[in-house]
Amino acid sequence: MVIEMFPSEQISSRCIPNEFGYSKDYYFRKEGNAERKTQWNGIEECEEWRSYNLFRQNTTTQGNLFLSTKQQGLISSAEITNFDELCYDIKPLSSQLSLEELTNFATIHSEFQELITLQESSSGIKLNNETKFGQADYEHFDLPIYDTTCANAGLSERLSTKDFLRLGGEKFIQSSSSVFNNFDLSHPYTTSLSGLSVEDHRDIEIIQNLLASAEKVGEQQFSRASHLLSHCHQCSSIKGTPVQRIVYYFSQALQQKIDQETGRRKINGAGKMQSLVLQDTLMNPNPSLLASYQKVPFSQVILFTALQVMIENVSEATRIHIIDLEVRNGLHLSMLMEALAARSDCPLEHLQVTAVGTISEHKIKETGKRLISVAQSLNLSFSFNVVMVADMLDHNESHFKLDTKETCAVYAPCILSSMIDRPSRLEHLMTVIQKINPRVMIVTEVEADHNSPVFVNRFIEALFYYSAVFDSMEECMDHSDEDRIISESINLGSAITNIVVFEGEERKIRHVNSNVWKAFFSQFGMVETELSRASLYQAKLLVDNFACASSCTLEMIGKSLSIGWKGTPILSVSALKFH
Repeated sequence: MVIEMFPSEQISSRCIPNEFGYSKDYYFRKEGNAERKTQWNGIEECEEWRSYNLFRQNTTTQGNLFLSTKQQGLISSAEITNFDELCYDIKPLSSQLSLEELTNFATIHSEFQELITLQESSSGIKLNNETKFGQADYEHFDLPIYDTTCANAGLSERLSTKDFLRLGGEKFIQSSSSVFNNFDLSHPYTTSLSGLSVEDHRDIEIIQNLLASAEKVGEQQFSRASHLLSHCHQCSSIKGTPVQRIVYYFSQALQQKIDQETGRRKINGAGKMQSLVLQDTLMNPNPSLLASYQKVPFSQVILFTALQVMIENVSEATRIHIIDLEVRNGLHLSMLMEALAARSDCPLEHLQVTAVGTISEHKIKETGKRLISVAQSLNLSFSFNVVMVADMLDHNESHFKLDTKETCAVYAPCILSSMIDRPSRLEHLMTVIQKINPRVMIVTEVEADHNSPVFVNRFIEALFYYSAVFDSMEECMDHSDEDRIISESINLGSAITNIVVFEGEERKIRHVNSNVWKAFFSQFGMVETELSRASLYQAKLLVDNFACASSCTLEMIGKSLSIGWKGTPILSVSALKFH
């Protein structure tokens, strides 16, 4: 028996997110149950997950990454007497790191010097066992369970990008008898369009044309789709409003899809190549990506939470083994190393890091050299290993230098979803991890549904998700910031292109939500574990350090922590353990 994650093409394709960013047909809420559940296309949920393939298709800072150890500290569950005391004692530092501190650290970590100079202030978030607090009482603090009423941001005076999408969608439906007629696009601003500016009306018009073009692409009426796109191309820009920028990337992707489908631009393996290029780019410390990391809270909050959870789970271990499934440039590991080196109650004897990869072996080894340099500067006993395989099916537990005296943790940052198109590889990797039996596995992923086999469904889901991301980029970074333009192109533009343009094995971006992952992990005897109150406190405080805090949403989805923008979840982090 197989559970299909998405409806077949014969089922009505209603997938426009409601005003809170989710598709009505994919989710339901049960009164008295705080946990969001996934609707499995009419098939009742069952405990026998092992026989299910949840990914089967119907068709074929403001923060400084390099805080000195005296500025870091892990918040344990027995250290805070009340929330006010916590806020007072670990609130982000207002003062900047001195030039001398930055220079000294840059000298020690010369490979990171260029990146360090880009960061002007410290978030002060603490990540080690050094604490100065008394007994704690966390009973009066909870993050909201997934509930649309818990979003921090209500309707603002200025329409959000998602608001514009709804208004454009309503106009499109009013002028068309299309598949979009079944979609819920109601919006409170419908009757007040007369108060919008000329530019606002123009933005609504190009959204209307973008939706019409997507519909024609779904119907394979490519000539009409291209005609509609011409207006989108003329009125959109990477330097325009958030609406104009998102229309720019989606219209470019639609045009590329048209060119692919009509044979004007047919490149075999283009989707795979694009994915490989993006992975390779992310292996390098990129100043523009670092700038967006500093100013947009999502990645920073999720990373600090993941590291906090990891440190808590190895707090009593003297020999630690971290298996990193996506090491990239290793900056997160340098933070982890500093936190572990600063422990006084349980001194670390040795840290082993194993980086797993299928490409860019030389860059992974360069990352290892940087981390070895960091370890030497911290007087930390450290070893770095690389496990390279051409195919994930070649993985086995013998590739890892496992030691029974070590406490093992697995870190999977936004990597597992890239294997959804190859379920046998993903399942094999999980089987290997199951045999390793780590103390904890920490998973971060995009909290979205971008894996529908129905093109229009997938297009609309992605359009609403990325509208929230572009909206956040506009609010958190200067409109004329070149780093914003570059990071949007690298991260967002590439993902949009892959989701819209490619099908089958060429489509590598296949995000699914936390509940799908939870069901998948259960096949291997893994269950979510509660995130500590300390880690939730820290996430809340880090969000509050950003000027855009009122627009951010921190919520619990089951036992996973999700950070979102004005009610639309963006990223999530989960901690899992084997039974």
